[in-house]
Amino acid sequence: MSNQKKVVRLIKKATKQKQHDLLNLGMLKDQHKELGKNIKLIIPTHIELFKTLKTNLIIFDKLEEYEGYAQLINRKLNRFDVTKFKEENPDTYTKYLIPMETNEIKIKYQRKDK
Repeated sequence: MSNQKKVVRLIKKATKQKQHDLLNLGMLKDQHKELGKNIKLIIPTHIELFKTLKTNLIIFDKLEEYEGYAQLINRKLNRFDVTKFKEENPDTYTKYLIPMETNEIKIKYQRKDK
């Protein structure tokens, strides 16, 4: 006889609407991830445009349906190097770790073949 505990999962049905809501959340998360990747690829091209025009402000005055502007903002920041600190001061790093809990909804989906 085995001493292993049996895991029992209670399966409860969500409504069709709630299932659609979760599917939409998954699709939005995927779109958000893909858009983030695309934005990172596109930004350097647009930064180059500002440099070529030797300006930090481009006004939208030749567009029919929209108005506004785009502005290149350069910031100088200092970032704390956690990896280096952890390598050089492992005890101090561990001392200041704070346990925390997060929630994530993992959604996997695919289209049905019709």
